[in-house]
Amino acid sequence: MARKKEFDISQAAHKAADVFRKKGFEGTSMQDLVDVLNLSRSSIYETFGNKKELYLVALDHYTNEVDDLTSILYENGPPKTVLDKFFVKIIEHNELESCFMVQASLEMFTHLDVMDRVGRNNIKREKAFLFLLERALSNGEITENQNLSILSKYLVNVTNGLAVTSRSTDKSTLDQIVKMSLYFIK
Repeated sequence: MARKKEFDISQAAHKAADVFRKKGFEGTSMQDLVDVLNLSRSSIYETFGNKKELYLVALDHYTNEVDDLTSILYENGPPKTVLDKFFVKIIEHNELESCFMVQASLEMFTHLDVMDRVGRNNIKREKAFLFLLERALSNGEITENQNLSILSKYLVNVTNGLAVTSRSTDKSTLDQIVKMSLYFIK
């Protein structure tokens, strides 16, 4: 008879995501994970498999967290206000730690399973931006000559760029970057 898990897998994935965000995949040892998760190596291996599998679970958990940020783009209100709110939250999210998704795309770019997750996350964001941009277009808040598909990809790039830049610059500069990035909307 299998023993019942005596820990919260979601909480363990959250803690593992924090370690991987701080140290990266290569910089994180199994001992780091044992220490932070307060689990034995055997429990980690039995539950998650190897370090890479735990990394993927942690990345999936992180994706669910950032989905909450993306959901802002579906909120009611003037699209410019919604975009401002979204980017304020993105900057706040990256103030303490770098974006795990961006970090994964830089460190693990040769791992197709990781890049698949990064790609799906970017596509979700693109769709959310496109939804908001279509609403802005129908409200007359942007001009009709904009390629909304490319503009949504551009905003994903701005989001990812802010995640990187937030580690090396002040909030005032980040706010100015956002302001300049939203030039196209009234």
